[in-house]
Amino acid sequence: MLGLLFALAMPAYAAPSTAGCLEISAPESKISQQCESIAASPSLKGYEAGIASFNAARAYLGQASGAANSTGHFVKAAELLSTSFNRLTDTDLLSPDRGTLGFSKKEWKKWQKAPLAGFRFDRSLAYASALEGLANAAPFVATSVCSSQQDCRSKALTRLASEEIAAPFAPRGSAQGDWRYNEFYFRRGALYQARGQLADTDMAIDNFKTVLSSRRPERKSDAAIAMEAMALRVADENRARGGMSLGQAIKYYSVALVAKPDSGRAQEGLGQSYLQLCRETSTTPAQRVTDCLSARNAFDAAKGLAGADQTLVFLGLGESLSVAAAELAKVSPGDGNILLYKQASVDAYAQAASGSGGNAKAQLMLANALKATQPDRASEAYRQYVAMELAYPDWIAADWQSPVGPLFQQKVFALPSLEDRRSVAEAIMALYEARSVTNGLRKDVALSLLNAALAAQPSLIEASLKVGRLHLAPPANGAAANTAFLNVVNATGGPNGPPSVGREKERAEAFYELGRAEALKSSSATRAQTSAAGIKYARDAFSLDGAEVRYKKAACLSYIVTFTPTAADPGNASWCSGIGGADGQFLLGMYYLRIAQTAPTSRRNALRDEAQSAFIQGKGLIGQTAGGPVTVFESDWPKAPPAMSIATLLEFGRAKAIACNGASVNLALPPADVNAAASQFDFFQVGACTR
Repeated sequence: MLGLLFALAMPAYAAPSTAGCLEISAPESKISQQCESIAASPSLKGYEAGIASFNAARAYLGQASGAANSTGHFVKAAELLSTSFNRLTDTDLLSPDRGTLGFSKKEWKKWQKAPLAGFRFDRSLAYASALEGLANAAPFVATSVCSSQQDCRSKALTRLASEEIAAPFAPRGSAQGDWRYNEFYFRRGALYQARGQLADTDMAIDNFKTVLSSRRPERKSDAAIAMEAMALRVADENRARGGMSLGQAIKYYSVALVAKPDSGRAQEGLGQSYLQLCRETSTTPAQRVTDCLSARNAFDAAKGLAGADQTLVFLGLGESLSVAAAELAKVSPGDGNILLYKQASVDAYAQAASGSGGNAKAQLMLANALKATQPDRASEAYRQYVAMELAYPDWIAADWQSPVGPLFQQKVFALPSLEDRRSVAEAIMALYEARSVTNGLRKDVALSLLNAALAAQPSLIEASLKVGRLHLAPPANGAAANTAFLNVVNATGGPNGPPSVGREKERAEAFYELGRAEALKSSSATRAQTSAAGIKYARDAFSLDGAEVRYKKAACLSYIVTFTPTAADPGNASWCSGIGGADGQFLLGMYYLRIAQTAPTSRRNALRDEAQSAFIQGKGLIGQTAGGPVTVFESDWPKAPPAMSIATLLEFGRAKAIACNGASVNLALPPADVNAAASQFDFFQVGACTR
């Protein structure tokens, strides 16, 4: 009696429910972990144990997220689900034969009405959830269920391998299906994505694409986000590798655009990938045009899209069009699109340069695009680039009337990399060239620009050559010119060493200019002269690059103005032979006149005849058209008389050779021309018949 009263007085105790343990589609409220003990009952039939094990696993999964020992719950769920599959296989579950599970007719009738496909779906997804839970646990703990994260995900994927699991829920025809169709493919795609084996990327994408192409709305947003992120990651990795991997990059950026058509990152990445192909020198010009235009299209599509760096988009657009124009010119020089692409390239660079407060690289690209056709705009863009790169807006005045500012060297040395310094130096050199093409520069401003380029890149040989040439210009500074040219010699092999590979032309030019510097120092306004060093420099230049006419001309003139006959050297025509053209014959004629001055009397007439013959041959090589510009001779010798008509000089030389031989000659030249020609001959010491 006491016990009964006690029981009535106590609050009712809600024991874990087991009412639904044997139900195929029991609600959460009717199951609990107690279903595990029921599943273990020896009195149950196999299929009943399979159902009870599944429901027990559901209960463990339901509590795993909030449990202190979530790994233990996931292990328990996975083990119970394995038991469920063992006691009630999917094949037996869906068998059309009632004898498979030993049903009576009544039981079979009831069984056929049960949501068997839903049970198969729920059980398969539950097993995948348990294994995912184990794989995602932090830290991961190896268990009897799976030994590694990869193992967990692989077993989950094996369980979800059959698409028959989702097939009953597919929308087809007028049937709308239900949410489980998209859920299956999303979950399977996510597992492939997480596992990350070699072929898993494409498997994940295929599953996500199935979700996106489904008529069902569920999980579409999740699939799109996951697919875009994965495709972008793989695409970026392939683009970074370059080369043969660019095709894969293009493939996966395109996949990302399927997931999210307005993906700025994907469009920009697609453009950058095609741009790398557009720069590829191993392909044909026609293929590069195609790749450049594909890049153009992608960058065009990326304009204004979130996620795309708009400065890089316009830079890429500018470069793709610039290269397309250059390559198209090789394929079809007369194509009207060439000019259109060039102008569109300039517009894109200008857009990049003006965006977000200005961009240094964009200014540089804009300047490069403009320098051939708009040097004024180009020089300003170069100026802006250097100002941005150095964070020194006043590094040189915009009116180009003041030398480079005093803080330039300090700012250059503050640049973080040698590559940045090199870019600044090259930009200044390009700026110098652009200004030289247009309005020119004051000598002090020009020198300050070139020295600024050298401060940024001391090994910039072309800048040293230009510095030297400027110092040779009036008012000349021979010592400074020599220093600049010797810097080039030292940078290309030293005074006596072999030339640096690939630097022969610069080295030859430095020797040539050193020869001119010696000639400047030794010559007067009326008489050409040079030193022994000047002769050596001229010959060193010629020995390095015998094809350069200026070097041969300098070596010839150096020989003429310094010639002193000796037994070892009574005259060597090789220094003035083989120059070619009317200039070459003129120099050869002067050589013979010079040798004749000091030759034995018995040889003089013959030498002057050789001179006359050279002058006559030179006249035949002028090839001047009626009404065309006058062909002039320029010696390039410091302090030499102004350039003048080569025809006049040749005729004067012919007459002089005849006159020196004692014969009369009719010289049909105006007095002014005669005087000008005489000054040339006198300057190079061949005006007199003898010495």
